[in-house]
Order: sequence, then C-alpha cells, then structure tokens
Amino acid sequence: MIESNLLPPERKCFNFNFFGPPTELKPFTMWYRNTPREAMYRAQPDTHFRFDLICAFVLFLSLAVVQLIVIELNLALLGSLLASFVSLALFLYLSNMSVPDVHASTTERNGPGQVVASSRYLRLAMFVVVNILISSCAVFSVINYTVPDGVNKEPSSNQTILESNFSSEFVNSTLEDVQLWEIDHAIPIAPVFLYCCAISLAAISAFLRSGFILKLIAMLVAVIAQMTVLGYSDLFEMYNDANITYGLPLEIKGFLLLLVIILVLHTLDRQGEYVARTDFLWKAKLKVEQEEVETMRGINKILLENILPAHVATHFLHLERSTELYHESYSCVAVMFASIPNYKEFYDETDVNKQGLECLRLLNEIICDFDKLLLKPKFSGIEKIKTIASTYMCASGLRPGKEDGATDEKRTEEHNVVILVEFAIALMSILDSINRESFQRFRLRIGLNHGPVIAGVIGAQKPQYDIWSNTVNVASRMDSCGVMGRLQIMPLS
Repeated sequence: MIESNLLPPERKCFNFNFFGPPTELKPFTMWYRNTPREAMYRAQPDTHFRFDLICAFVLFLSLAVVQLIVIELNLALLGSLLASFVSLALFLYLSNMSVPDVHASTTERNGPGQVVASSRYLRLAMFVVVNILISSCAVFSVINYTVPDGVNKEPSSNQTILESNFSSEFVNSTLEDVQLWEIDHAIPIAPVFLYCCAISLAAISAFLRSGFILKLIAMLVAVIAQMTVLGYSDLFEMYNDANITYGLPLEIKGFLLLLVIILVLHTLDRQGEYVARTDFLWKAKLKVEQEEVETMRGINKILLENILPAHVATHFLHLERSTELYHESYSCVAVMFASIPNYKEFYDETDVNKQGLECLRLLNEIICDFDKLLLKPKFSGIEKIKTIASTYMCASGLRPGKEDGATDEKRTEEHNVVILVEFAIALMSILDSINRESFQRFRLRIGLNHGPVIAGVIGAQKPQYDIWSNTVNVASRMDSCGVMGRLQIMPLS
C-alpha cells in the first residue's frame, strides 16, 4: 500500500506539468500552498548550517589569500581582513560548539550549536552579517587607492622622482605625486577586485537552507553596492582612462559578468530549494502513510485478538511465520463446557419475538456478560474457545512457555481447575441475575475435565483457534449427559 502511494503520478506525452514543480508547491516562489506545512518547513532546525558557515569561511580565506598575494599590503586591507576573520571565526566556533548527538536527550540539547541550528532568526542574522563582511572585504581595500582632491589624476613622471636629491622640501612638495605614482602602478590589479566580488557571491550561495529568493536579493544588493564603490573609485577611473578608449567601462563589464554568475548561482539555488522542499514533502507523506499503516496494524491486531488468543495473534502478525501451522501441546489444561439446555424451549420464531430476533438478543446479552468476566484479573488465565449455539466453551492453562518453567505440576493442575470452578460459579450467578431481570428460568449445565490437550489454528480465510484431545471429549460428554443446574467434574479433578 505504501509503495503504490509513494510512486510519482504517471506522466504522459505533452504533459508540460512534468517540467514544473509538484502541485503542492507554488511555481515561482517554491513555497508550499499549505500554509501550516510551509511553517513546519521553515521551523525545522538546520543541522547543516555549521557546514554552510565552514564553506563560507573557506571562500573568505580564498578571497583573503588572493588579495594578500596580488594587492600590496596596506592598513585598509589588513584591517578589513583581520576584522572579518575574527568575526567569522567567532560565528564558526559558536555554531560548532556543544553540538549534541542526534540521539541525545532534550536536556543535552542546550549548547550554542543547537541554539544556532534551532533558531531560524539567529541563522538569518548570521547569514546577513557574514555576507556583509565578505562582500565588504572584496572591495574595501580599493579606498587605499584614492587621489587627493585638487590633484591631476595623470600619473607623474617616474624619472622626475628618481632624479630628485631627496631633500626634505622636495619630498614634502611631491608626496601627492608619490601617491599618484603608486596608484599608477596598481592599475593592472583592478580586475582582481571583480574576481573577489565573484567569490563573495559564491559565499552567499553557500548557505543552502537560506532560501533562494533571499539569496538572490542578497547577491543583487551586494553586486550593486560593490559596483557602485568600484565605479566611483579613482583606481577604476584611471584604469578606464589608460586601457579603454572605446567600449564599456570595466565596472560595467564586470557588472554584466557578475550578473551572469548570479544567474548561474540562482539556478543552482532554485534547484537545491526544489530538491529540499520535495524531499520534505515526501517525508511528510511517508510519515502520514506510516501512521496510517500503524493505525491499521493496531486495528488488525485488536480484531485478530478478538478472534484468536493474544499470543496466537502475535504469532500470526509476524509475516515471516504466518504461513506456518500453529500448534501447542499442553500437559495439564482444564476444559469446561457450560450450556443452557432449556434455551431451546425458549427459542421460538414467531411475530411476537420478531421471528426469533428477541430470543437471539437475550442470548447475546448472556454471552456478553459471560465474556465480561474474562476481563477480571482473577480470570485472566482463562481463554474462551468458542460458542456453539447456547454452549459456552473455555479452558484454563493455555499459556505457552508457562508450563516449562513450572516447578510443581500438581499445583499447576489444581490452580487451573480451581480457577475454572470459580469461573463456573460466577457464570451461574450472572445467569441467575439475568433470569430475575428477564423473568426467565434458564439454568446452566456444566461439564469440567482436565488433562493434556493440543491447541492450534485451522483454516486460512477464517482461522479458528481450537483444542483437541480426549480431555475435551470427556468434558463435552459430561456436559451433554449431566444434570441441569449442576457442575459435573471427574473424580480425579
């Protein structure tokens, strides 16, 4: 049943729904149409968030290595990288500290790592802060290449500086030219900032469970901010003046390239979101199916236990053993037949009693009251075998495994017989009470015997539990040949 329900629906030719999301998801936002399910999906803890942070941290280290190798060391570069490194390392430490085991108890799930994994808003705040730091580091060091106001941005002649006598007045008067000369030599590294921006976009996309729409907005905001900073920087202006005569400026070309990267990353993020939400949906459906199966199994067990004894029902509920013939041998079981002989005289199919329906209703009330006695703890060892017309058959001692551990067989026999005798007396009391209420004169005729029996289940479509032996035959004969209102029992019992 589960397998057929879990299979995807059949796809037909020219069915364009095949290329879209499941009907449970909205086509553009990939949100669940079922609002409670969407809330459940967002509220579930993200146990892999710490791995997303590790990936973002590795990308930050890559960005830092590129800048340290290519860009000349300066205060802005070292300050931005060091501050971001400390902040990211702190987030990484908190998210990985005291992470409990999957099977840990609730009291053990109070570490910082579990708090981060469980709080959606805390993860969102860390996502924003981490990506602001990485995106800022990608372009922050460009401020070191700034030409002072009022100075011509044309690079000064190197020969002039080299031929100077380095007097204090000359150095003070040409310091602005030295800064311009440094920027002039840094012009070739301008495209490196675009590569760092691309790495920062990859860091945003590394957070798999943050939502592809949120990541798309974050990437667009980051690229626009970065291109604005780079476009108004003196380094990019000088690069455009020196290398681009016709065509688009470097920042515009970089912006278009980063948009392509955003498109690729967004496609991957959307696919990842689709897989995650589909997986969650299938798990939810599987959980519902499993709950239904468990419910049906419980109902089947209850129904089976109403037909068969509990230990026999347990045997048949195990599929690997359901085809075997069930049988048990007992050395000492007390068997009782209790019949109502004068019920045949009472039964009559006339219009007064609705063609025997009222007679059957009274018999059902009697048998039900007999069955209620079996619910008492005192008679828990008695098993009802069957009802034949107005004859009630039961036995005591049908407990697999109990006889093997019994140390006193004689005591076990006495216990089975005594319990069944007390049960017979209780049946007589119940029948007397029913007689007073219904103004009848029903009387029980009981036959009891004890000895070895064989118990088993026969039948495939409608299995029936029964017992066979001479002990059963003798008890039946003592009932059929006994005196009404008396309990017939063998002298040995």
